[in-house]
Amino acid sequence: MSFTLVRVDDRLIHGQVVLYWSKVRPGDGIILVVDDQLGQDNFIKSVFKDAGKKMGKNVFIFTVEQAKKKIPEAAASEKKYYLIAKSISFLSELKKAGVDFGDEVIIGNVSNRPDTKKMYNNIYFNEQEIKDANYLKAQQMKLTFQLTPNDAGADF
Repeated sequence: MSFTLVRVDDRLIHGQVVLYWSKVRPGDGIILVVDDQLGQDNFIKSVFKDAGKKMGKNVFIFTVEQAKKKIPEAAASEKKYYLIAKSISFLSELKKAGVDFGDEVIIGNVSNRPDTKKMYNNIYFNEQEIKDANYLKAQQMKLTFQLTPNDAGADF
């Protein structure tokens, strides 16, 4: 498997990935799985790609539908990638489509929104996200709430 870090974080690329996770989970490139709106916003895509270049990493941005085809290609490559999804629901959808991205998901920041429940520090899920996390767990995936590598974290 070519994914050294599979993470849910609604901020996608930010200081925690750049400063902390990249030191303990080396990777050659970053794959971002985003919603259709963001996945087709050329300005935002260029911002994330520029951020990746500053880290010395190529950034690939896909909608969930695009990721269903591209993630298996990345998994088969020699390179090591970070897979960062904006939502746990996107990973659940990928898994339901038969996409293999490993057996561990680190859940980072998921902002508080209406109708969400606090799951851990700075991590809030709505009912659908809880169902999607339960689905992944039922698929024998390890789900850990962990903002940074030095955070003790907690299992879902």
